[in-house]
Amino acid sequence: MVTLIIIGIYAILAIGMNMHWGDTGLLNFAHAGFFAVGAYTSAILTTPVGDAGLLASRTVGFDFPIVVGMIAAPITAGLFGLLLGITSIRLDGDYLAIVTLAGAETARLIISNEAWLTSGVQTLNNIPRPLDESLPAVLPYDVFYFGLVLLVLLGSYALFRHFANAPFGRVLHAIREDEDVPKALGKDTAWFKLKSFALGAALAGLAGSLWAHYVYAIQPTMFLSNLTFSIWAMVIIGGAGSYFGAVAGAVIVTGIRQITRFLPGDIPLGNELPYLRLIIIGVLLIAVLYYRPHGMFGDKERSLAGMSGGGN
Repeated sequence: MVTLIIIGIYAILAIGMNMHWGDTGLLNFAHAGFFAVGAYTSAILTTPVGDAGLLASRTVGFDFPIVVGMIAAPITAGLFGLLLGITSIRLDGDYLAIVTLAGAETARLIISNEAWLTSGVQTLNNIPRPLDESLPAVLPYDVFYFGLVLLVLLGSYALFRHFANAPFGRVLHAIREDEDVPKALGKDTAWFKLKSFALGAALAGLAGSLWAHYVYAIQPTMFLSNLTFSIWAMVIIGGAGSYFGAVAGAVIVTGIRQITRFLPGDIPLGNELPYLRLIIIGVLLIAVLYYRPHGMFGDKERSLAGMSGGGN
């Protein structure tokens, strides 16, 4: 059940990334930063002031109800995404990737250094769990939390599919294929990209809140940049532009990562499992890119656009 909960949270992250890359064509490498902002916002708002460990003490804590943290997390992450987008949204390709990666690392370094607020590099613990002591004894907590994550996942999937199929989404698709076309039709493409950036970041922040309240304790090393690249692998394998593909990619990649954790260490190459896990995901990514360049469930519109423009 723990694996299913983690898959569900990562699938929510992948849906947000799919809006950035699959729908809008934004090369965003800041997803781990949005995830961290959401997790820490929710944790800070729902925990009291307390000792952070041997080296520092938190002097800020609000002890608000959990629902306040879960509402504030996507708002704060969305605002961070909006701020990062304002400074970088007019950049293209590699330049946007570099700036967003730097933004995510800046957020993580701020979290690591501001111990009075976040506990710094130490663990921010005792994060409350929703209904932890109120559930009937016959209902295991992990089953309840999986139901909560699944509810958020299904709601996010339905909402972002609606965005993609609405006029707003059609403008995003036009920006993805050729930004000059919607510009020629009078669309403010920078504003549309900003909205896309903020929505995807907000969803990542909500996923961060779910993560923080489930794992009970968080620290900055949970939000390294390699998390963003894992989410990218999910979207690419599933198919950029397909929300079903984003969820399927999250199931595949997270499933590989989690299932291999339960393999015994005394099997051949057992000590190399962390590296073999990455190799397996890398080989799968290469195979998908080679045999299905648009991913396992890449959207038909994008596939047709690629075919129509490709004489090579």
